[in-house]
Amino acid sequence: MKKYGQADVMCAVIHMFLESQKNLTVEQKKDIEDKCCEDVMDNYPSAAEWEVNI
Repeated sequence: MKKYGQADVMCAVIHMFLESQKNLTVEQKKDIEDKCCEDVMDNYPSAAEWEVNI
C-alpha cells in the first residue's frame, strides 16, 4: 500500500481543484500549482520524508 504524506495529499487536492477551474489557461494552472506545491513541500512532510524520519 502506498503511503501519502500531508504534502502529497495537499498537492493532489490543489491539482484537482485547478483542473476544475475552466477560466484558467494551462500555463496559469501550471504556474499556480508549481508555486503552491513548492510552498506546501516547504512546510509539510511528504511520504518520502516520513520514511526517512521513522
